[in-house]
Amino acid sequence: MENLLQQLLKHYSHLKNYCSAIAHNFHFFSFTSIKQKIIFSSILLSTFPIFITIVYIYPKEEHALRDALIQNLDSIGHKQAELIEKWIEERKADIWLIAENPNVPGVIYKSEGSENFYRLLHHLKYTRDTYRYKEIFICDRNGDLKITTSTGKVITNVSGFEFFKQAIIGTTYVSPIVPSVIPIINEYSSLEQGMPTLFITTPVIYERKIIGVVCLRIDVMEINKLMRSVRLGKTGETYLINKEGYMISESKFLSSLKDFGLVKQRTTLELKLIAPFTGNFTKGVAECLKGGSGYDANGYIDYRGKTVLGFWQWLPELEWGIIAEIDKDEWYVSVKKLHRITFSILFLLTLAVVSFAFVFGKKISEPIVYLTDVTKSISEGDFSKRVNISAKDEIGELSKFFNKMADFVEEKTHALEEYTSNLEKIIEERTKDLTQINKELEKQSHDLEKAYKELLTLDQMKDKMIRDVSHELKSPVAQVQMAIDLWTNEIKKDSLDRSKEERFEQIIHSSLQRLRKTIESILDLSVLESGRFVFKKEPIQMEEIIHQTVMGMKLLAKKKGLTLTYHSSGNLPVTIGDKNEISRVLINLIDNAIKYTESGSINIYGKCKGSYLEISVEDTGMGIGLPKEEYSKLFERFFQEHPTMYGSGVGLALCKNIVEAHKGRIWVDCEGIGKGASFKFTLPVAPSENS
Repeated sequence: MENLLQQLLKHYSHLKNYCSAIAHNFHFFSFTSIKQKIIFSSILLSTFPIFITIVYIYPKEEHALRDALIQNLDSIGHKQAELIEKWIEERKADIWLIAENPNVPGVIYKSEGSENFYRLLHHLKYTRDTYRYKEIFICDRNGDLKITTSTGKVITNVSGFEFFKQAIIGTTYVSPIVPSVIPIINEYSSLEQGMPTLFITTPVIYERKIIGVVCLRIDVMEINKLMRSVRLGKTGETYLINKEGYMISESKFLSSLKDFGLVKQRTTLELKLIAPFTGNFTKGVAECLKGGSGYDANGYIDYRGKTVLGFWQWLPELEWGIIAEIDKDEWYVSVKKLHRITFSILFLLTLAVVSFAFVFGKKISEPIVYLTDVTKSISEGDFSKRVNISAKDEIGELSKFFNKMADFVEEKTHALEEYTSNLEKIIEERTKDLTQINKELEKQSHDLEKAYKELLTLDQMKDKMIRDVSHELKSPVAQVQMAIDLWTNEIKKDSLDRSKEERFEQIIHSSLQRLRKTIESILDLSVLESGRFVFKKEPIQMEEIIHQTVMGMKLLAKKKGLTLTYHSSGNLPVTIGDKNEISRVLINLIDNAIKYTESGSINIYGKCKGSYLEISVEDTGMGIGLPKEEYSKLFERFFQEHPTMYGSGVGLALCKNIVEAHKGRIWVDCEGIGKGASFKFTLPVAPSENS
């Protein structure tokens, strides 16, 4: 108890500051009723033991229970390790006794059928049946089998096996658990090849020479009996692993593992101990394979996907690991049970204290609440209310003085109401006049502002139009002027050259056509950019428009020796928009492709990509010399990569405005100069009737 108080005092300052910050920022403790304050104080007092239990006692209890469980796992793990090591030592003692049997050298040196042979065979069978070995056999130093207790299929020469190689150099060797290379009887009394088996071998020494090897084939199921000899709750188990991370004993949950398809016959040498969600070794296995011992009291995911508490220890002589685990949920059962009992007691205690707080708070706060209600009524304008409390304490004195104050306030309030009433009439009349004037001024201001914006927009359009027209008319006007001047000089000569007359006439005609087309394009672009152009909204069959446009422009392409082809991908879905303007976009793009392509072909593609149609015009012309990051300049008004070519530089800008007005997008792709270009634009697919 003394330690508990010291810890609470140590953290009191921090807790006080924390509560103050909450109260200041959120007004959590700002109660307007004294009744609420009394009740809340009582609730705080009753919940204080719960707070202490949760903050201090519960963690201590959990730590104590967890430490006890870990100590239990530790002791079980060590006990199992001792049992395994002791069991292995007993098996070594058995094989040493066999190796020292005086009949062994005679059997190794002599052939089958001697008296020593049958006497030794009887002894070996007795040892096998007594200690439940799978097989006992003896071979000479060349690995040739001399005697065996097995009546089935046997290996006649074992010189190539590691257990023989280790024993023939003078070592008593315990092999890893490995699959058998010949069929042996399994736990279901049937022959099985690949049955997990363990070999223990030792040399046979005669006259200070190694003349052969004794070998025990151990039944691995005997190890499983050892592992299950110590119980660890309902979900706890201990198991062995090898250095490859495989289980070499049988799992307690073999049947469920078979149901999930994780193993076929048994867990030994079949189950690799990895966590299902990560694909890596479980923490217990990973730590154990590092060659040490330890535990995890916080929990980790085992090979079943369950959170477990675990202990592990590595047995270096055998190169085995032993792991003891128990589900964390089972450990929490005792903790939860203790929590339920404690919470039940604290809840009943809190309920009793809160009930008392309600009764006590009501009795204490009733006169104050009554006085507050009367004060509230007076503040809302009911000056007839008076306090009727006959108590002889401070509350009674307060009620008398309160009534006197109420009489005084009522008298002064009536006088103030008369003065206020007259003043309000005057203010109301003046306010009506001012409101009417203000409305008229606001209307005039709004009309003026609207007219100013319209004039400003028109003025900006006028300036832009003048700049555009003056910029684009310079070149054709200059060409006309030059042709006229040259023709004038030609007329003054004595003899006229009719070929020059035709050339000048052609220059003037071409320049005038370019002038007309430029003016029309500038006007169209200005109307589009001003937002005054109203696009039609009608269903458009793009397949039909593309066919019509291609057929109409094939002659123009043919004159330049080009092929113009539409590659249809089937019926394109309907889109909504202005059919004429969309046709205009397609015509402009094909016309540009014809202009900038000297030889080759122009291909039109149409396909549906999700909720959009994508139309592309691809040519084999001169390509684009701009860097890719500057391709967007091609869609700016009056921009021309090749100014010497015919054109106003407005066509692509018109296309961009029309496509974006239809909620589409236009862009260009190019591999480089001389590799052609691909102009593409998208249009949204019209929604179907179902959607």
